[in-house]
Amino acid sequence: MVLIPAAKAKKLLSAVLALCLIALLAASCTTTKLDTELPTESTAEGTTETALDGGTPEAPTESDTSAEEEPVYDMVVAKQGDRRSDFRLVYDQNVDAPLTAEVDMFTAMLLNYTGADIRPYDSARTGDLEIVLASRTRPETAEMLEGLEDGEFAIRTRGDGETGQILLAGTTYRSFYTCVEYLFDNYYTDEKGLCVPTNVDVKGHEKEYAMITTGIEKLRDPCILLEDGVYYAYGTGWTCYKNTGGKLDGPWIKVGKVASVADEARDGGSHWAPEVHKYNGAYYMFTTYLNQITNHRGCTIMKSDSPEGPFVEITDGHITPASWDCIDGTLYVDPDGQPWMVFVHEWTCMPNGVGSFAAAKLSEDFTHFISEPIELFLANEPAWATAGVTDGCWMYTTEDGQLLMVWSNFDAHGYVVAVARSSNGRLDGEWIHDEKLLYSKYMTGVYDGGHGMIFTDTDGQMYLSFHSPNTAADDRKERPTFLAIREENGTLVWDEPKPSEE
Repeated sequence: MVLIPAAKAKKLLSAVLALCLIALLAASCTTTKLDTELPTESTAEGTTETALDGGTPEAPTESDTSAEEEPVYDMVVAKQGDRRSDFRLVYDQNVDAPLTAEVDMFTAMLLNYTGADIRPYDSARTGDLEIVLASRTRPETAEMLEGLEDGEFAIRTRGDGETGQILLAGTTYRSFYTCVEYLFDNYYTDEKGLCVPTNVDVKGHEKEYAMITTGIEKLRDPCILLEDGVYYAYGTGWTCYKNTGGKLDGPWIKVGKVASVADEARDGGSHWAPEVHKYNGAYYMFTTYLNQITNHRGCTIMKSDSPEGPFVEITDGHITPASWDCIDGTLYVDPDGQPWMVFVHEWTCMPNGVGSFAAAKLSEDFTHFISEPIELFLANEPAWATAGVTDGCWMYTTEDGQLLMVWSNFDAHGYVVAVARSSNGRLDGEWIHDEKLLYSKYMTGVYDGGHGMIFTDTDGQMYLSFHSPNTAADDRKERPTFLAIREENGTLVWDEPKPSEE
């Protein structure tokens, strides 16, 4: 033990206190510099730093390692209702595809959620925020991609409050979609828009989904009825198929044409979108045809005692207004037990070329309307809509009583399935459009598709039925396609595949 005189000890104590005070003041005044002191990112090998400009920063000094954590800032990509957004996208370009699928997907999601439309995107745009989309020529995302397994994605962010960077990486198309979906699902709110913090470091795996493409070579607007263990598929042309094997991906047998117009003089063709509903023990077909006397398409209702028909018209011609073009009628029974027809007031007879949905109360025997039609909403209300089309309405009530409509229009990628919801749980409420589409080509990167309806299989699995693609491709015609879905938080989402019994 060494003894120190009291006087010397007092001087030493004063010196130590002074040094501590200086150290505390220095720590409280530490500033963050974008080019030298970026946030650290944890990796499997340890903690590394990546400079914002893609270079490698100098090794941290002793004072760097002892500094407090840097502050977290929010980076606002786009606010709700913005028509434009000021940021720079970084992505790989080539002559054949100047805009990559990743850019197409990201801009579509941005438009759907916030209304910010940056199409066509100008790669020369400048901004304080940079978003790098799975670029293999940028060191930051190239390094991220190298560290990912097949099907994985990653998100990293950084910034100093004035400038920032969002790095997105995915090894497959579907994993990159899951990456972008994660970004919007976790960092988008109606109040702030897409607002991402500067300390995100996320790694995940692409979402799996269950989609069945039937063996029916071509059938548009497919409506599925399950009766006594047999699946019936009805589609445009008033054509019916049935599946008696109990498996949706099994063989479908063509029954043939199962309906006809009572007065052949009125029948001008366009036998579109038949829906068959069982109601009070009978089978009712809500469908469309062209009246060659009035030269208008309209909705009609037919009836049969068998799901295989024949379906005979019970309305006096079109049930919808004679001077309107109307298509795609569907049945909805409200909480009071009142049946309605919800249908399309087609864009072809609207003065501005924008279609709408309408609804009217039905008589108990379904032969006529007992109220004037009310308008629900217009085709061009959603930010993503690129056409004035309203197609394929189908009503769905959630477990908590919300009234949803599944319907179709076009986005920048083709035919889609969207979800709208009534503000009061009834048809006369204000209709609000979900930011996220239920189906679009950008979600799979393969085909578009639409005109959806919902059914439940023999095992209780809910499916969205639609035709895909909307226009026949070289390798495929418009086939009935079934996408497994489920209800989650008051809306409809894709479901994951169930474990195989084999």
